[in-house]
Amino acid sequence: MPRIVTLTPNPTFDFAVDADFVEANRKLRCKNPQSHPGGGGVNVARAAHRLGGDVLAIVAAGGPYGDAVIELLEEEGVPTRVVPIEADTRIAFHVHDLKEDHEYRFNLPGGAISESEVDAILAAIEDEVGQGDFLVGSGSLPSGEPVNFWARAARTAKTKGAKFVLDSINGVAEALDEGIFLLRQNRYEYPLIAGGELQWPGAISAFAARLVDAGKAEKVAITHGGDGSILASKNGIAKTFSVPVKAESAVGAGDSFVAAMTIAMSKDWSDESAIQFGMCGAAATRMTPGTSLFRKDDVERLFRNNFSSAKNT
Repeated sequence: MPRIVTLTPNPTFDFAVDADFVEANRKLRCKNPQSHPGGGGVNVARAAHRLGGDVLAIVAAGGPYGDAVIELLEEEGVPTRVVPIEADTRIAFHVHDLKEDHEYRFNLPGGAISESEVDAILAAIEDEVGQGDFLVGSGSLPSGEPVNFWARAARTAKTKGAKFVLDSINGVAEALDEGIFLLRQNRYEYPLIAGGELQWPGAISAFAARLVDAGKAEKVAITHGGDGSILASKNGIAKTFSVPVKAESAVGAGDSFVAAMTIAMSKDWSDESAIQFGMCGAAATRMTPGTSLFRKDDVERLFRNNFSSAKNT
């Protein structure tokens, strides 16, 4: 199986709590604290590792929260290559309002990283990825990060014969100009490159297909919340529904979608099966509280119970 290498230039130390209520100008007493390593690429690595993938997380980390992120990854057994940076790794704080069943998510900005640190990250990619591997760039970029960062990462991956997967809100247009294997966007992200919101599913599917036809990406996945998701490729449009579950938290659902879909693609599953498995990864993570990710058994059970194609994979 190809290796799945993830790239996280802006990781987070994720902290989540429950509160009986959330109200302005009140002291809020919290309970059930939990902490996890976070940031897009970190979560993709954690999720792909749980699904049995051959994984490596490349993580730019600095300061006490950076140390905590790396320690937590080690506790989960996720192979990691650390690129040390001077700036402190950020934190993200998540509060579940038990009274209203609302989730509040506060993401702090990451500190700027230097050009020499960017070069070190790109050097790590060149060291670690090989022919046929998947390099997954995921999450936001730190403050001051050049918008061509993902494009440079994609170019480095291509020189090694690897497939670049991008799931980010920053630097997407520049990466598409370079040409990538897979782009994933959610319903709030794709309008930034489409020039505005489009009708689901027809206009969104046509937009994704145009990116493929233009050679911007071999595959384009767009997830649209409860409506489901589409995957455009030279084979056409694969569309699937959102798997119904009792949701506890949305944190990490998109990252779990990317991880499960990449695992499926690494096994040469069809586009239809890959996007269905991705939706099961996202749904299984929504079943878990706070900043937890899915349980592998839940992903596999949801896939078996909801999709007939599960019998053919």
